[in-house]
Amino acid sequence: MKTKTKMILAMAGMVAFPLALFADSAIYFCEETGSYGASWGGSMASVTQTAIDNCQSQGGTNCQELVSCEGTGYGAIAISNNEVIGASCGYNTQKEANKAALESCVQSDGDGCTVKHTWNG
Repeated sequence: MKTKTKMILAMAGMVAFPLALFADSAIYFCEETGSYGASWGGSMASVTQTAIDNCQSQGGTNCQELVSCEGTGYGAIAISNNEVIGASCGYNTQKEANKAALESCVQSDGDGCTVKHTWNG
């Protein structure tokens, strides 16, 4: 996997806060570099900032929100052979989240999309 598509998955919020209180998710993506970052399990402000920081630490220069969800639910990130990503969050099952992330990746012209990261936050 190329460095620019590597991702740090931050879960610090899961340790510090009970999931029942804070279980939001955010995924940010930089179209110019292919970098992305994700975070879940904390407050929206916390996961948003962590996702942006993770995207930038991977080389992102213009990280924009790809998807975010308030509350609990399953999420997934799908990555293609041509560095397109699709993401989902807030689903009732991991299967639904995986399907949505794959569909998002394919709809964005991803070639050979596969689910690379999953969570229940």
